[in-house]
Amino acid sequence: MDLGLVQAAAQALLDAGVRREVVIHFEAGAMVLEKEGPVHYQRSLNLPQGFIAGATGAGDAFAAGYLHGTHEGWPVAERLKLGVCAAAMCLTHSTPSQGLGRVDECWELGERLGFRE
Repeated sequence: MDLGLVQAAAQALLDAGVRREVVIHFEAGAMVLEKEGPVHYQRSLNLPQGFIAGATGAGDAFAAGYLHGTHEGWPVAERLKLGVCAAAMCLTHSTPSQGLGRVDECWELGERLGFRE
């Protein structure tokens, strides 16, 4: 994934009128570009072979994790981390939501698997 292209796409959305921030989630991680701030990037988790039971709902799980952090007033970096952890946890089941767990379980998964280099 070319992060320069992702950032350019985010910038194009800001230039088109997005008021605050653009959040882009993709297989390798996620990026946030703030209107009046820096670029934030978070790599996805190191998933072992055979980890993925299904991908339906992973994007929604990422969004839920990111929005939870926003609601709680967390910094962007922490919101992104929870988002990628929630997305990865969602991959553990073939349905859109049965793999998703509590926030503490998402954090634990991230700690256990670590993040891509």
